[in-house]
Amino acid sequence: MGSNRRPYPENHWLRSENPEQALETYLRQQSLAYSRTKNGFVQELLGDLRGKRVLDYGCGGGLFAVHAAKNGAARVIAVDAEESALETARYFAMREGVESMCTFMVHEEFPTFPNGERFDVILMKDVIEHVLDDAALLDKAALAVVPGGQLIVSTQNALSVNYLIQGTYHRWWLGNKNWYGWDETHVRFYTSMSLKRKLKRAGFSCTDWRSVYLIPYKLPAPPGSGKEFFRIDVLSEVDRILGGIFPYNRLGWNIIVKAEASPLVKERTHALHSIPGVLPVTPAAICKEV
Repeated sequence: MGSNRRPYPENHWLRSENPEQALETYLRQQSLAYSRTKNGFVQELLGDLRGKRVLDYGCGGGLFAVHAAKNGAARVIAVDAEESALETARYFAMREGVESMCTFMVHEEFPTFPNGERFDVILMKDVIEHVLDDAALLDKAALAVVPGGQLIVSTQNALSVNYLIQGTYHRWWLGNKNWYGWDETHVRFYTSMSLKRKLKRAGFSCTDWRSVYLIPYKLPAPPGSGKEFFRIDVLSEVDRILGGIFPYNRLGWNIIVKAEASPLVKERTHALHSIPGVLPVTPAAICKEV
């Protein structure tokens, strides 16, 4: 998401003009061990959504917009920069019988909501690493979440075993300094420390962490096998067991953080009158315009 994004390749599910086919491919990807474990952690951090206003920014095929609607959210807004993603998400919501509970919006940038609407929960799953100005994105999110509300962010992590292996190969052996992981539309990596600093600057405090792909289990296939990769999915159990325990919850290839917005509402005050040169003898009521 964000302006000047790197385009997705033609073989990506987002390029399909058929929402049904796109959804099949999307859900198949989400069912793989890596995504399945990560999605489980995201659901865990989202917690009880009953009665809450939820914004899924960068919703993709709508997995979590549908999850929120089916789990009692009072309002669900799904935003993505790709029209095809919104069509897929809308089709998914219709198939699951919750289309009427969701609002779908195409926006290249973080949208401004009418009447200053704010949300109890904002999800940015695998979004921030696509955005050129990530600080501005987090600032806008801070204005769109209620005081004490939650922001859930997931992104790829340079402080991980997989980065040590693949990053060394791509960046140093092959000399590709623009390699930013599995998705060629990424523009940067984070670590738990750098992400925490970014969130703190925007007014968020990190309260909980998860991580996945602590041990690589998607490996290059042997020559002549006819496959690009083979997977040892049983190793995803390491993520399930250790992915929520410090320090492992900050050392996976993908890190997920729940951050809480400051409970203090930033207000802009205006002086109605200039301060008099002489204060009145009788104390006057002090009024504050809000």
